[in-house]
Amino acid sequence: MTDKPGVWVEFLSDPEVRSALPAVAPHLGRIHLSISTTRFFSDEFAALTRQAKECGLDVYLWPLFPIERGYWLGEHNAAELQEVMQGLLRWRDAPGGPSFDGVSFDLEPGHAYAERLRTSKLHRLPTLLIEHVDPAAFERARLLFARALDTLHQGQLRAHAVAFPLVLDDAPGDRVLEDALDTPVSDLDWDEVSFMVYQTAFTQLAGLWFGPSLVAAYAQAAVARFGERAGLDLGVVGGPALGLDAGDRYPDPTVLAADLAAAHGAGIPYAQIRVYGLAGLLEEGGAGRWLGQLPPCATPAISQETTGLRAGIQALSRALKAAT
Repeated sequence: MTDKPGVWVEFLSDPEVRSALPAVAPHLGRIHLSISTTRFFSDEFAALTRQAKECGLDVYLWPLFPIERGYWLGEHNAAELQEVMQGLLRWRDAPGGPSFDGVSFDLEPGHAYAERLRTSKLHRLPTLLIEHVDPAAFERARLLFARALDTLHQGQLRAHAVAFPLVLDDAPGDRVLEDALDTPVSDLDWDEVSFMVYQTAFTQLAGLWFGPSLVAAYAQAAVARFGERAGLDLGVVGGPALGLDAGDRYPDPTVLAADLAAAHGAGIPYAQIRVYGLAGLLEEGGAGRWLGQLPPCATPAISQETTGLRAGIQALSRALKAAT
């Protein structure tokens, strides 16, 4: 594995990705290819994975359900995960199957619930979150995830979780924010656990671009909890993103570079940092423009704004625990 960042691939056709690979591959270490569960056994997609491997990239599949079945992975579709993982293994082992190193579990609330959270007023969010705190259902989902991870590991594949960084603001030993978001993260045998510190999302939530301070704070928290398994995801560069409004994207490569340096300075190797997403990189001048010159490590001071944000989320975690 080379110490270069990875990239998420969504909203691009297989031919579009294949045509872009020769130019983008020299700047990447890993590529995470979205694949709908309805497209398993696609010869075209399998050929794309093999080409990515030939370009020297580690390839991770990023399975997504149809929107009406939740899209992202979580408590809402945990009962289907074992079948999905078994399907990926059968496909890999079939003649002409895909070539890949691991599977990325995009842990987010189901699409309908996520939209309620995204479009609600801030004062309504605690009520929505409380409605989804169900320790028994959450534990059942965690056990189903554990079973799916065992299946992957038996197939010699790596299991990568990507989750909201808010869950890092639960008190040590608590899982109430994970439960409220329907996203089992802790206490599972992940090979890597990364967190979506998307400046775009936080800006749209709080009306403030937090900058490298936010990245450093959550990167440090991720390393403290998950050690060498910790990773980070940065975004958004250009283009569309499901669940995020338009605007508030990275304005230029220097701003992304500052966040890359902050994540790396917190102890996360570039190989475990990803950028969302490839479509935006291609729209905004290409991967070379954004990732061609990786910055040295940096350790920015944690700003009062970042400290205040995390204190508010930690207070929310305590309130949810008390209320439930």
